[in-house]
Amino acid sequence: MRFLVLAMFIAGSSPGSAADESAPPPLSPEQLVRVRKLAQSAQTEATLLQARLDQRQRELGQVYTMYELDEPRAQKLQAEIVELQRLLLANHHRMQAELRAIVSRERFELLRKRLTNVVTHPGADRETPEPPGTSEPSTYERSTP
Repeated sequence: MRFLVLAMFIAGSSPGSAADESAPPPLSPEQLVRVRKLAQSAQTEATLLQARLDQRQRELGQVYTMYELDEPRAQKLQAEIVELQRLLLANHHRMQAELRAIVSRERFELLRKRLTNVVTHPGADRETPEPPGTSEPSTYERSTP
């Protein structure tokens, strides 16, 4: 999810007016393609690794539910879990390093601020509120006369 948010916000325009001189220049078409590919590959890898990690953690949990502790199996699963966690961190690091090779410092800072805002205030990244009647349907039901 984090990687999709990354691609979405790095490609977006900066908050404020189009004439905002302090905003970093927009990404070139080549940069957009590179960022999207990077986010997609990092997300795909993270999803696969996370699924494997979740499975191994469930398996280890099952080992611990048995009275007779299968020590070799527990140690093997622990080593696999640590390795999968290492691979997840390496994937994230690769994405971060490649992102910095694609975008400018200014664009990166804008992205970082926008991502922080999205994570801490979901929905607050919108520049203007949605026009009436376009938001999610209300759960209030009107009775018909």
